[in-house]
Amino acid sequence: MKRLLVLIGLCLLMQPQVVLGAAGKHPAIPGNQECGECHGDQEKTWFDGKHGLMNVKCIVCHGSTEKNFTASPGLGACRGCHGDQVAQAQKSKGKEGKSCFPCHDHHAVTVQGGAATPYHTQGGK
Repeated sequence: MKRLLVLIGLCLLMQPQVVLGAAGKHPAIPGNQECGECHGDQEKTWFDGKHGLMNVKCIVCHGSTEKNFTASPGLGACRGCHGDQVAQAQKSKGKEGKSCFPCHDHHAVTVQGGAATPYHTQGGK
């Protein structure tokens, strides 16, 4: 049974557009199933990073699978703790100002490419 669940999970990861559909809904899951059962690599990356060490759970960014799930969290998910950085990103021009993820890895939330001059220390410039 466990192998079947792993196989199904892998298939789901390979076809996220089929799983999420046009509305971006998460497939129904049993109430006691944890995110890491299907998303183990992402969960490990997250919990090995600063946010995971602070015990920030998947639901904080992605919402509840039954109610308000989003595969790609917007700036609002970060505003609670990172209000100043979100305000800077909202003021920036272009597409990169609408999300944290052009600069930050999705689950490690580290700066991608090792930016020489951190964006937020420069006031969003």
